[in-house]
Amino acid sequence: MVCALALLASGCSGVPVDLGDRTGVAVPSGPSRDIKAGACGFQLLLFIPISVNGRLQRAYADLQEQAHGDYITDVRVQERWTYGFVGTGYCTELTARAIAAHS
Repeated sequence: MVCALALLASGCSGVPVDLGDRTGVAVPSGPSRDIKAGACGFQLLLFIPISVNGRLQRAYADLQEQAHGDYITDVRVQERWTYGFVGTGYCTELTARAIAAHS
């Protein structure tokens, strides 16, 4: 019984994501552009998670890909959810600024 409960609880844990680099490097002053990324998941029957837990990690990986190695700053996180007939959809959207590290 304890193993079954532990297995069920492990399905409800998300992956922590560091939003940014903490190396102490000064923010570059080059040209910037807005970038946006998002990822969604679905909670089937309010019990079975389908791509729900890793959506922040997937969205941030997409944001980094759009930055093409530029400095990412001013990251904003927005969550939204919608009811479906057989469950609930959860979406995470990230918006940020990408600053060219070299001019």
